[in-house]
Amino acid sequence: MVGKKQTAPQQVHSLLLDQCVPQQNLYRRLKQAIDLTFLYETVKPYYGKCGQKSIDPISFVKLMLVGHLENLTSDRAIIRCCQLRLDILYFLDYELGEALPWHSTLSRTRQRLPEKVFERCFEYVLTQCIELGLVDGHTQAIDAAFVEANASLDKLEAKPLAKWTLEKNEQPLVDASDRLSFDKTNQYVNPKKVTRNNRVYYSPNDPQACLATKPNKAFRLYYLASMAVDCSHHVITHIQADFADEKDSRHLMTIVDRTSRRLSSLDLSLRCVLADAGFSSGENYAALEKRHIEAYIPLFGRYNRVRDPFTYEPWQDQYRCSYGAVLRNHGIEMAGGYGNYQYIASFSACQNCPIKESCCGKRDRKSLSVTMYYREYERMVARLASAKGKQLKRRRSAVVEPVFGSLLNYFGMHRTSSKGKTGAHKRMVMAATAYNLKKWLLAKRGPKVVTQVLALHPEDSFLTLWDELLQQPIYS
Repeated sequence: MVGKKQTAPQQVHSLLLDQCVPQQNLYRRLKQAIDLTFLYETVKPYYGKCGQKSIDPISFVKLMLVGHLENLTSDRAIIRCCQLRLDILYFLDYELGEALPWHSTLSRTRQRLPEKVFERCFEYVLTQCIELGLVDGHTQAIDAAFVEANASLDKLEAKPLAKWTLEKNEQPLVDASDRLSFDKTNQYVNPKKVTRNNRVYYSPNDPQACLATKPNKAFRLYYLASMAVDCSHHVITHIQADFADEKDSRHLMTIVDRTSRRLSSLDLSLRCVLADAGFSSGENYAALEKRHIEAYIPLFGRYNRVRDPFTYEPWQDQYRCSYGAVLRNHGIEMAGGYGNYQYIASFSACQNCPIKESCCGKRDRKSLSVTMYYREYERMVARLASAKGKQLKRRRSAVVEPVFGSLLNYFGMHRTSSKGKTGAHKRMVMAATAYNLKKWLLAKRGPKVVTQVLALHPEDSFLTLWDELLQQPIYS
């Protein structure tokens, strides 16, 4: 007789989540290791003294950490995941069957709380990493990457020419008659054949998201994530959100100053900075030297070290051509926002020169334009050419790029569902907090036990012992 299982809903009366979660579970160890009670005083100024009670700030932060640890970018997905996981319910201090907050509660709470609340959580975990010896603060590797914004290219609208604004923090005012929608149903406008840039078009869903692209990157609306990583154990020491249409070099000193202040408050000092060529500029080189920070940043731009057929004479601060004409320094001239020294020859020196036409062109005399930061450029070239510079260049790639790869692929930072630069910054900070927290837990557990394998001596191998056993008589 074939049996058939009878199913009937049964009410579980005695089930303790503490008994269901293994001792080595990640969330069980997290619950035992971290203490977030400081959040009650941190968020108190941002709530009233009457009305309905808000979500517990500890539960909110834990839900944010779960979203990044589980590589989730949606608040709906976070709630769905928590409903199905006993270990996450135990981490959140929720009982089986207890209703979780609505996903909209997470969005509203994230908008209500300012950035410094999220940064306070980041600094708490960073402090734990420092106490465990995972951060020394001496050398920081800096890099930047795109994070996709929650906006579509098909919904771009044209900015009215009379109402352009230079401030990205202000949403452009667009009249209905001035709008140019890129809806796919519009048969007169093909978005793939229209030249789109940030000066003309913007996204009404997220006005602060910028059109950008990089090699091997799609042309989309992005935010720029700028990050500093400690080279000791690859712990993130700073992360921030910036506009994607700005150069990386504009944000270098902001990253360095904020990282230096944070490390100084934790009794650490920043002494060396590693970055790629995107952060290169004479202003940055000079600012780092002024702060007594040793930098290794490859050159990128129009700086030209060799000025053939001219030879620089540093003792008189002048150039001399191969025909004897002297080009003296006539001060600094601003061009395109950059300061350059102007070295100009006298009219009589170039008047009878045999190569005047090929050297001066249509001008009466020769002039050279040299950046005012050429001394900083030369010192940077010398540092990069040294053995230490070549070693640190390889070290930078091995430190910061894997961290960015982990955040984008495994910690839910490849796309932000929040609107605006502030919302993107909050999500980046929480992703970095989750990354540091997981690294801290792995280091806190200690090194793995290494099992020693004892090898047999050649003459004591199994075959040798078996032969000796066969040679012995069966009966004595």
